[in-house]
Amino acid sequence: MNRWQTLTDLVVDKDLITRFAPYCAEFLIHAVDVEGKCQGIDEALVRCLGVWGDQPVTYAGGARDLNDLARVQQLSAGKVDVTIGSALDIFGGSASYEDCVAFNRRNQTK
Repeated sequence: MNRWQTLTDLVVDKDLITRFAPYCAEFLIHAVDVEGKCQGIDEALVRCLGVWGDQPVTYAGGARDLNDLARVQQLSAGKVDVTIGSALDIFGGSASYEDCVAFNRRNQTK
């Protein structure tokens, strides 16, 4: 991606995940279309990531609050983790860092 400046034609799909799986312990998938906008997650992508493979997956892009964290859990049947970045209050956003930590702690025991 060259610092998000150069797009590629690589399509993230089940075939790609299957092809890379033998070489990856986990995947970090950035939804660049929504990355940094704090306007919500790419629900279709999250849903697919929940069924495409066996490796752990972390999704990044668009998460703005605890509702998005919960939505990722719901859409992926708990199989996909999510990062929340610029929406955090420690970076000037409105999502409370402490609330996000508490959300993760509650969900670790499930």
